[in-house]
Amino acid sequence: MEEIGVSKSRIKFAGKFDLGDYYRLLYDIFRSMGYEVEESKYKHKTKPGGDELEIEWNCYKKVDDYTRFKIFAKTLIVGLKEVSVQIDGVPSKRHNGDTELEMKCVVQTDFTNRWETHPMLKFFRGVYEAYIYKSTLETWMIKLQTEMETVENEMKAFFNMQRFM
Repeated sequence: MEEIGVSKSRIKFAGKFDLGDYYRLLYDIFRSMGYEVEESKYKHKTKPGGDELEIEWNCYKKVDDYTRFKIFAKTLIVGLKEVSVQIDGVPSKRHNGDTELEMKCVVQTDFTNRWETHPMLKFFRGVYEAYIYKSTLETWMIKLQTEMETVENEMKAFFNMQRFM
């Protein structure tokens, strides 16, 4: 399997937000675009100045029999505290903290390692990727970049809306 890096992104937010809404929104965005979401890490530390939360996801989307997209999403929240806020005059609970969402996307080719089983197949893979698959790979890289920008814009909109609550 070969991984070809496409893009990286980082979103930072400091303020009040609903942690449950954040988690559900990010998950729903990936699922709505056809990704399988695998949570590889969930770490919660309780600290006197506020909790620390670290969540890592590997999101996979099979594009064809040879290619799949992978977006790695890491959320780090420090100083996480539950706070009381007024929303339209109604008391409500929210979370406050410094949040960072880091994403990295790659295109994985030959993700099933079918072409790695025999030296002759390895040779044909090189020819296939250099001459036949090249334009298709460029198209997939543009599509993956667009999908990651969609996730990024949705999360920026979420955080921007949280400022007004």
